[in-house]
Amino acid sequence: MMSSVGVFSLGASEGSSEKIVINVGGVKHETHKSTLMTLPGSRLAQLVDTEEPPSELFFDRHPEVFTHVLQYYRSLKLHCPTNLCGVLLEEEFDFWGISGTDVEPCCWAAFRQNKDAIKASAQIDPSVMENEQSSHKAWQLKIWALFDNPLSSVRAKVIAVVSLFFILLSITAFSLQTHPAINPHQMYVVSADNSSENFIENVSVLPRVLDAVELVCLIWFVFEFVMRAVSCPSKPRFFMNIMNIVDLLALFPWLFQWCSGTYCMQALGFLHVMRCIRILHVFSLMQHVFGVRVLKHTLRASATALCTVPLMLFSCTLIFGTMAYYAEFKHIDFSFIDIPSSCWWAVVTLTTVGYGDMYPITVPGKCVAILCAMVGVLLIILPVPIIVSEFIKFNSLLKTKYSMARKKEKISVHTASSSST
Repeated sequence: MMSSVGVFSLGASEGSSEKIVINVGGVKHETHKSTLMTLPGSRLAQLVDTEEPPSELFFDRHPEVFTHVLQYYRSLKLHCPTNLCGVLLEEEFDFWGISGTDVEPCCWAAFRQNKDAIKASAQIDPSVMENEQSSHKAWQLKIWALFDNPLSSVRAKVIAVVSLFFILLSITAFSLQTHPAINPHQMYVVSADNSSENFIENVSVLPRVLDAVELVCLIWFVFEFVMRAVSCPSKPRFFMNIMNIVDLLALFPWLFQWCSGTYCMQALGFLHVMRCIRILHVFSLMQHVFGVRVLKHTLRASATALCTVPLMLFSCTLIFGTMAYYAEFKHIDFSFIDIPSSCWWAVVTLTTVGYGDMYPITVPGKCVAILCAMVGVLLIILPVPIIVSEFIKFNSLLKTKYSMARKKEKISVHTASSSST
């Protein structure tokens, strides 16, 4: 809204020189100079702080907000309407020279709600395609959409299903290779009539079959990674993405196995874990599903609250572990032999697992256990309201963002069709 200020001198008499008429957006308000001087640093106070103050002022601003601003001059309590956007209120308050921090506690939540929504909306990063699609060729964008966005077309859905199939197939093959019936190195031969040896000969072909399956999976994963890397609009963002790093590391065990033999694979056996972690790639395939995106942004926004849970768990573990140790110290069947073992019991109790391998016997120990269990329940449910509120907020924001994107797309298509005709 354009801000224009008009000053009119109406030749008022000396007796009424203190009365000032303020016209805001066509709505007139009457007040006195002494009222406006209650806030010396504000805009109105600076305008009337003269020997001959103007009798009427005109501002092309929001009239409803000014009603609350003028009331702030009178009562020194700043309230704000709940039917207006908090960002608009902040802009109006800044124009009148009033700090938003002066808003009363009863109106603070409504005043900050929209601003918090804007900050949360800024956390919703646009995709790589949305940022840099204008600087890349059409074929690159089509290939990127095929391998990155399963919802972009039917072919992209087929590729996503194929990728998911190979991921599950590779993990299944990896798991079967550790079974004693398939891995001869882990199989016990106890039969005297050579039946076990015959069984080993029958299953000895399965490792070769599983190796062939892994080779096929390796070819697909290499092909998929290369295609996504070549067609990605932003190479730095692609290689800095955690899931892409996992996909790249997941290829190392196969490459070492097929290039360097079994000994190298045994030396780097810990890399097999990356093949199981590759299951997380399923979530990257589902990142365009609405519910998954809401959950991702919810967890990111709730990271601070979630990080306090381990700290509180650690503190409570030390407290209740020490209390349980000294409460059970003099019992004959002493299970809490030291504070570290007592801390193990405290962790199991706080997390409501309750293995039953350790439990207090004395009355003081049972009292400590009751208190520990109650605190554990509270510790688990405390982050839930924060996560739920963030989920509701991002659910609404993403729905709004998607609806706005569809409207813009429809408008652009309508404009293009109109210009062509």
